[in-house]
Amino acid sequence: MGITRTATHTFNSQEIDVCARLTGDLGAHHMGGLGDRRMAQGALTLSAVPLLADPGVHMRELSFTFLAPVFAGDTVTATVSATEGGEAPAGRVLLDCQVNVVNGEGAPVLAGKGVAEVPRELLDEQTREGR
Repeated sequence: MGITRTATHTFNSQEIDVCARLTGDLGAHHMGGLGDRRMAQGALTLSAVPLLADPGVHMRELSFTFLAPVFAGDTVTATVSATEGGEAPAGRVLLDCQVNVVNGEGAPVLAGKGVAEVPRELLDEQTREGR
């Protein structure tokens, strides 16, 4: 049993500012930009990935490679493909996740994998909905 989730997000300068305050990632390329373009932090780019922050989802493992920068004003599309990887305690299930994020031109900006622990009913619900 598996699910695929896709989300699209356009980043803005205000999000870069908030991420900088929360993470302490105040690099000049984030705050002042490269030329006239402010680069989003890696943690901010990850925020576009569906499933990672869903209620009841606990990420057990994450491994990502940042392939290209994302700038304020850029729109990315993030896709998570997850397949059942085993049972976890108390009605939960482990999902093996593959993550791909592309920019508006379709070029990869982030790729990775992880293991998520989710409530069995969340997996069943999303499977029924065809997500």
